[in-house]
Amino acid sequence: MRKKINHKFYAVWAAIGLMLVAGSCARDAQDVGNRLARESFEAWVEKYAPEAYKNPHRDVYIEYIERGTEGEVPVMDYTWLSVNYTGRTLDGSVFVTRTDSISKRVGRFAYTTHFCDDFLEYTSSSTKLCDGLRQAFERMRVGDSVRVYIPSNKGYSSAMNMNSGYAGESGVTYTSLPVVFEMRLQAVVSSPFVWERDSVLRYAERRWAADEYWRDTVGMYARIIKHNPDGDPIGEDSLVNVYYEEYFMDGFLAATNIDTVAKKWEVYSSTSSDNYEPLPVTPSLAPHVSENNVLYIVLPRMRKGEVAEVVTVSSWAHGDSGNASSTPEILPYQPMRYIIHAMEPASSEKK
Repeated sequence: MRKKINHKFYAVWAAIGLMLVAGSCARDAQDVGNRLARESFEAWVEKYAPEAYKNPHRDVYIEYIERGTEGEVPVMDYTWLSVNYTGRTLDGSVFVTRTDSISKRVGRFAYTTHFCDDFLEYTSSSTKLCDGLRQAFERMRVGDSVRVYIPSNKGYSSAMNMNSGYAGESGVTYTSLPVVFEMRLQAVVSSPFVWERDSVLRYAERRWAADEYWRDTVGMYARIIKHNPDGDPIGEDSLVNVYYEEYFMDGFLAATNIDTVAKKWEVYSSTSSDNYEPLPVTPSLAPHVSENNVLYIVLPRMRKGEVAEVVTVSSWAHGDSGNASSTPEILPYQPMRYIIHAMEPASSEKK
């Protein structure tokens, strides 16, 4: 007897076969596209950056502008990097920069942006570090200034991003494209807490007289810059109105509730008048405070009517993870400097 042909069975396998062929063709097309993109990138480098060097086992080209000290600490996994950079597409359009003069030139400068070196961990999970940058850092030492030419497959995908606060020219697309980074590696840090603690201590030792400041807790140094011997001592349960100025260690204003200070730094907002009200502080509430704990720690060493200057590690400021979404951005392990004005609260606020 003749067997009945199962047309549905063959139709399914025919469809699967077509899918496999189509998938194979798609992979072939992608491979061809990648090869052509690579050849185009290498031709561009050969023409416009003939001095750039390529490691045979890597994908990026590096052009050294300045070499750092030989024998400095190399970049390794789980170290922290202090680095300044500007990223461009191959046509020269800036898509990110940590330099204020470049930001002004491309029309994206803002007084609320703290233009400074980035501080980031060298790991495979960092969205700021594409594969091309990781390859470049492997060949750099502290003090090196370089231009890094990165092919599209080692650059930025749509899932990665640079911090928007340092955006370059408006409308520049850089994902899935070859890019160029000009950057200088300022430091390689194996223990970021020790690094910031030492920077705070250096600030106090170099700027303050030895007999005028004290260490309030680990990584925090303070001094009274306006004395008021007749003022009431501030106890743990005292209620104090505080005006403060918060600065990065290079002197850039991070935050304040003093309107005249905000105007001086050109960040005053007339629509946010509540920002310029005194902050009521009771030192005993310190364990419940997640940020600016420094205000609560130092006040018991002050009298009402006094002004203190404090430098502190991130543990007592914004935390060691920083705050990338704040304006300005707070980097991880960011030490800070404060000016704290301790005021008598209004009579209606007193306990």
